Amino acid sequence: MNKENIKNTIRKRKFSILIIIVLLIMVVVLFGQKQDYKFTLLYQYQAIPDIELINTLTQTQSGLSGEVRGFVKFDNIADQPGNLRQYYIIKPLNKFDENSRQYFSLEEIIKMQYLAPRSLGFSELVEVSETGNAITLEDESGNKFFIDKSTKEVSMKDATGDSTILITSDNDYGDFIKGWLKK
Repeated sequence: MNKENIKNTIRKRKFSILIIIVLLIMVVVLFGQKQDYKFTLLYQYQAIPDIELINTLTQTQSGLSGEVRGFVKFDNIADQPGNLRQYYIIKPLNKFDENSRQYFSLEEIIKMQYLAPRSLGFSELVEVSETGNAITLEDESGNKFFIDKSTKEVSMKDATGDSTILITSDNDYGDFIKGWLKK
């Protein structure tokens, strides 16, 4: 008799039970969309560079002019700092040595999570060699910067052997950060 009462109650309230099931499914779907939206916003926010990224280097008769502002991307992704963004600004100086080698200024900027970007200061780079398609610059610590004349890409090899490249495009920076954060 008890089973019959339960069956009759379910039959009478079929519509109400169906509505409750549909509402529960909608709540789960909307919660999932909210979580996805929250992470999408986070990725989009972090995919905005902290400084303007540009590469306006041009070759002139007297040397290079323009500037490079780029995000430091490590070749070995495991070495990429998690809560720190590192940027370099390289500018040619109107200064040459006795061998007509051009000098450059290098400004290193770091951005720690939740803090404003901060300059760590300036250092000087000097042109140590120029081949057909590349210019090699070196600082006083032995860090080498390579500028590809045709692509304007800047890469670096520091004194410890770590290799990096400078990302100088907002789109490339956004793509790199989004992919890196998802790992």
